[in-house]
Amino acid sequence: MVSLIETIDAAAAAQNQRNGVIAAASSSPSSSSSAAKNSGASSGGSGLTASGKPKEKRRNNEKRKEKSRDAARCRRSKETEIFMELSQVLPLKTDDVSQLDKASVMRITIAYLKIRDMFQLVNKVRDCNDLIKRDTDSNNGDEKIKPKLEINDEEWLKCPEASQLLKQTIDGFLLVLSNEGDITYVTENIVDYLGITKIDALGQQIWEYTHQCDHAEIKEALNLKRNGIADKIKDEHLLESGITTHHRDLFVRMKCTLTSRGRSINIKSASYKVIHITGHLTVNAKGERLLVAIGRPIPHPSNIETPLGTSTFLTKHSLDMKFTYVDDKMLGLLGYKPNDLLDTSLFGCQHGADSERLMATFKSVLSKGQGETCRYRFLGKYGGYCWIVTQATVVLDKLKPQSVVCVNYVIRKSNETSLQILSLFVFV
Repeated sequence: MVSLIETIDAAAAAQNQRNGVIAAASSSPSSSSSAAKNSGASSGGSGLTASGKPKEKRRNNEKRKEKSRDAARCRRSKETEIFMELSQVLPLKTDDVSQLDKASVMRITIAYLKIRDMFQLVNKVRDCNDLIKRDTDSNNGDEKIKPKLEINDEEWLKCPEASQLLKQTIDGFLLVLSNEGDITYVTENIVDYLGITKIDALGQQIWEYTHQCDHAEIKEALNLKRNGIADKIKDEHLLESGITTHHRDLFVRMKCTLTSRGRSINIKSASYKVIHITGHLTVNAKGERLLVAIGRPIPHPSNIETPLGTSTFLTKHSLDMKFTYVDDKMLGLLGYKPNDLLDTSLFGCQHGADSERLMATFKSVLSKGQGETCRYRFLGKYGGYCWIVTQATVVLDKLKPQSVVCVNYVIRKSNETSLQILSLFVFV
């Protein structure tokens, strides 16, 4: 029989055993944490980072990044110095140079190099022209001394009075295009006609400033062959020297940032203005082409000062070019009274030999809005004719073409009444 004392001793032993198990379980986290600390300390002592990577490798990466940053900083500083030196040698004003970024400096530099190559072509053309003049003078046998400007003596061009005189003489801006359509050179007064500065236009492509529908016509003007037939060379001396020139005449719609009130707007909101481009395509023996031309805007009739001269008269036409208004000056110039021409087509009043070119001009006027004819003969009422140049403008009403207003300039009046008058149409 088990005594009470033995039962109590057995229960106490079991209780102590349970307490020992609980104590062991509670002491295990602390031991694991201490072990982790000991392992961390051991790892720190061994040169590892928290992620387990060596500290020495991390230091090397930071050194390489610092060296790369220093090299990039040094490269940028040298690049800035080079661009600063390059911008200083460009033939531009100091105020214009300070506003250029690196891309603009490169663009203008390339344009400057192209215009320098162009001067070599121009010098050859001028030398050829000098030879032609000397040959002409020798053939004429004229020994009189005529005052002339020496080719090499161009100091007078550097004075501001001569520069202003030249700008007023051309009544437009000088434009030089490469065979790829790059604007190699343009005069500063382009801003007076289109609101576009010389700095913004240099080195840019002409396609960015012209109407999309006129790109094909510009490409045709820059090509040596037009309509599959090469232009005739006007000068045999130029052919022998390897330089040829080909006349170009076209109307192009270019972007204009100037409003009717003279304010400047953003290029994205610009309207189009018709520019008459006339010049020559210069080609050397290597086939390199360069278009040297003058761009002249066609004045709108509303901006023309009145009264007009005695040899200038106005006419108004419907879209089929029938007269709806005739100036009284035509009575003294051509013998027509206003009632004689009303409801009569303009094409019935001009010389038959000029019909093709005149029709092509007015077809362009109706599509582009403005245009200028070449010299053509306007038939007189009692015989003879007058040589006339006409500037035509389409008048819009609610964005729809309504009529065509023409400003006619009499170049020369013929007093011969016995001339044979030819026309495609019978004038009634």
